Amino acid sequence: MQTIRLTEHEDSEPVPITLEDWDDISGYLNEATITPAPAGQPGYIINPKNHVGLIRTGDITIQIAPKLDISRVLFLVFYGLDPDYWKEHTVELEDAPTLHEAIARPFADFAEQATRRGPLHGYLTIDDSLPGVRGRIRFADQLRRHQRVTTPIEVTYDEFTPDIDENRLLLAASQRLLRLQALSEPTTKKLRRVIGRLTDVTSVRYDRRNVPEPQLNRLNRHYAQPLTLARLILGDETIELSDETPTVTSRGLLFNMAKVFETFVHAALRKALKLSTHEFPKNVRRHRLNLDNAGKVKLEPDLSWWDQERCVMVGDVKYKRTVDTGRKAKDSDLYQLLAYTTATQVDTGFLVYAAGESEPVTHTVRFAGTDLVVETLTLNNEPEAILAEIGALAERISDARYRDGPALSAA
Repeated sequence: MQTIRLTEHEDSEPVPITLEDWDDISGYLNEATITPAPAGQPGYIINPKNHVGLIRTGDITIQIAPKLDISRVLFLVFYGLDPDYWKEHTVELEDAPTLHEAIARPFADFAEQATRRGPLHGYLTIDDSLPGVRGRIRFADQLRRHQRVTTPIEVTYDEFTPDIDENRLLLAASQRLLRLQALSEPTTKKLRRVIGRLTDVTSVRYDRRNVPEPQLNRLNRHYAQPLTLARLILGDETIELSDETPTVTSRGLLFNMAKVFETFVHAALRKALKLSTHEFPKNVRRHRLNLDNAGKVKLEPDLSWWDQERCVMVGDVKYKRTVDTGRKAKDSDLYQLLAYTTATQVDTGFLVYAAGESEPVTHTVRFAGTDLVVETLTLNNEPEAILAEIGALAERISDARYRDGPALSAA
């Protein structure tokens, strides 16, 4: 087994890998680059770009370390997933050697504790054909399928069972982590114990964009911690690796740090501004925001504040460092933000970078009077300091929103 260790956004030393090997994994590291090593040196130089985490494919394991401390990455991930979770639950991560272990260890602890007295049970509605009546008869189905016979009977009934969403999520997350084959022995044992307690639960392969979110109540509240982590492991912040290819088996737990940063900024600003998901949505598709009258150039800003159908603030998030010039932002990023402010007819747009000079810089567009404000967060700071920066940014956004007045509808 060959192990390749990389660092986010850094060129590796020459790696003894073939182009055939790279073809097997390049689909998962779709932003990464590979270039031949300098003359006289075998192999290739790999830059994983925004990806961090682990991939196993064939006989190759690739571990990608983040530039930030692991604890800081998990703060961004957890806060983006659920700000209240980060405030209420502290996870000890100091001795976790890798990002995947840092995520798997608390999940295994919480899942084992939640299922220690047996898995949660709930009522599941089942449609079935039975020799006798149970629950309610589905008369329409009965007449359509069995017009001239009395049995079987088409019925619907509620069964008290452990085969419910809460347990399916814990099982799916445990199975996915075990497939990494790269966790510590104590964590692996705990995950196996969890799976052993869920033998009557259906194994589900979730679409990462459609992971269910069970509503918490007094009966399932002891599942809150492992469910939050299960949604993280299975959800949109991670990159799903398919292991169904006949010739190549690929497993992994990858995070796109650009997506993590974008999700964090959106969640933190929405909380700081005290807005609902309707007022500060994660996507603007329902508002049908277009640049042109024909509706052919669609726009999807990372940040937008809506008053009914009126956009009153717009912004974009960039997981990159500001340029070392007086203007701070890259031209292409400013052009993109200008398109958003033009389409929404707001007077001020915000561009949030992940690193660079701390003081905001404002560019006023000639003849239009639109202000493009470049902001920067300092991700190496402690979480409380990062949230303080978010709070100050939220105040500037709120000031601009009420100073500029209501914008026109995007429709």
